[in-house]
Amino acid sequence: MSAYWMISIPSKGNPEIALSELTQNVEPFTADLLTVPSFKIGSLDELLNSSESLAKLDVACQVTVSKITESMIKLSEIPKEEYEDYFFVEDLTPDKFIRNFRWNTSKYQVETKISDTAEKINKDLESIGSALKIKLAQLNNLKSVIGLASRKQTGNLSVKSLNGIVQRSHLLEGSEFMKTVFVAVPKNSEKLFLNCYETLSQMVVPRSATKIASDQEYILYSVIMFNRVVGDFTTAAKEKKFIVREFEFSEEQIESELELERKKGQAQEELIQFLEWSQSSFSDLFSGWFHVKVLRLYVESLLRYGLPPDFVSIVVEVPTKIQRQLKTKLNKAYAQLDNSGNIFDGMGLKKPKVKKSDNLDINEFNSILDEYSPFVIFELDLNQSLLHSQ
Repeated sequence: MSAYWMISIPSKGNPEIALSELTQNVEPFTADLLTVPSFKIGSLDELLNSSESLAKLDVACQVTVSKITESMIKLSEIPKEEYEDYFFVEDLTPDKFIRNFRWNTSKYQVETKISDTAEKINKDLESIGSALKIKLAQLNNLKSVIGLASRKQTGNLSVKSLNGIVQRSHLLEGSEFMKTVFVAVPKNSEKLFLNCYETLSQMVVPRSATKIASDQEYILYSVIMFNRVVGDFTTAAKEKKFIVREFEFSEEQIESELELERKKGQAQEELIQFLEWSQSSFSDLFSGWFHVKVLRLYVESLLRYGLPPDFVSIVVEVPTKIQRQLKTKLNKAYAQLDNSGNIFDGMGLKKPKVKKSDNLDINEFNSILDEYSPFVIFELDLNQSLLHSQ
């Protein structure tokens, strides 16, 4: 994914020439025309308030988009090279959505106030943000319950729970004096065990060893013996590194194991639903976020260049390593815009008088505010802003 600049410059009554000049100034990078509608304009105070509120909304959108993408990547373990297969905005990759952006007039009417459009986007943002918190809490709680129960099922046959492995049919039932003992035998000692288990203690039923299960390290056998020799058998088995497992068959335990399996299935289903919801919400969030950036571009262009709206705008993909060089080039090309202040004339207001001694050289100003440019510019870095955790 890429880093994009959204740039506007005044048209001065000739948008074709202004656009051509701007496109040439960002070469060798390809600029796409960013069509910005003419929105309903209020007073200067309303524009200033919109500028401030949109800046805050921009940050809030970025934070929530980052949270939802981070959650998707973490929970689904999406490899970085496959991001474009998961993240779509209105059926387009984020890159294509940005480069082919068209204002969604059916969702955000241009006839309404800018503040009303921003409020609508903010409500959608808060709704998705709240739902994200709830869904993540539910998933994490379910994972915690499963994790606690699953720890008893981890490991090899010498330590893990035997519930679900040992069945009732493996047990000798109906005898007061004899019982079935379960032994975890190292795989490389199976032959030794079969040759000696009958002699590890007295009163072991000959040929009673039955293989129950196996894993990469151990084989689980059952052996029948008299109750009173279980202790002696256990001690003798331990000396040969055979592990006698303590086990009592319990219907309640079996039900608990079945419940755990049900919860695992539930967690998987909820994860699938969460990822589907996240993909849909990501599309809505990202679209809303970019609409906020377009609104910011419009408002700042009016404040910078004046009324009526007379500017052209582009979106251009700029590699990170070349950004400073291109920024310097553009700052020089449009240095004359630094003294515009046209908003005051356009609103019928008196432009503040600036003393000659108050004038700041553009280089001095840039040393104070390194990010300042004489034209309007906003950045959207998909790698850092969108997927910052990666």
